[in-house]
Amino acid sequence: MDIKTWANGELIAPADMKKYVSDALKGFLEPPACRRTMANAGSEQLAPGWHVVKLERPGSGYGAGHSYDTTGGLMSKEQTKIHAPIDGLYEVSAGLIIRAVSGSLPYVVGSVNKNASTGGTIGATGFLRFGHGRATAGEKVGAGSTTIPLKAGEYIAMAFNADAAAYVGEGAYAQMISHLELRWIGVMP
Repeated sequence: MDIKTWANGELIAPADMKKYVSDALKGFLEPPACRRTMANAGSEQLAPGWHVVKLERPGSGYGAGHSYDTTGGLMSKEQTKIHAPIDGLYEVSAGLIIRAVSGSLPYVVGSVNKNASTGGTIGATGFLRFGHGRATAGEKVGAGSTTIPLKAGEYIAMAFNADAAAYVGEGAYAQMISHLELRWIGVMP
């Protein structure tokens, strides 16, 4: 965003007011933000190890009422990523429900990373890692959040590691929706 100052007596045109005042205020009142949920992937049974989480388009799937993209799709243009549309500080929020294909699920960890697209890379160097607690013997639930700087075009992606065959589980209830969210909260220091 450009910073504009006006000299005494300088004419302020309507285009200047839009660019330097109303557009800037809109940015603060309606910041770029995207929250995406995961499909019920019970049919996609994954072997033990790191796996990238696939995201639903905003407004679809079980999480339809709990997902959005305030940029009209700029942030949600790829299935496994959320892109930053402008430079700034972003709040990242993530939550995962992982279910065992059968039996128990002893260990699960989730990870979010920037500019990484493979499960192992997201997991090994993720800026946000969170463990999962036991909901039932075959289901683990975990969540985390943090603030990070991103430049326009950079992205975040999420992966999980389970030590038994598993899948991303969902429920029809808001509190049981796996999600990944990216929200602009301010300029970089």
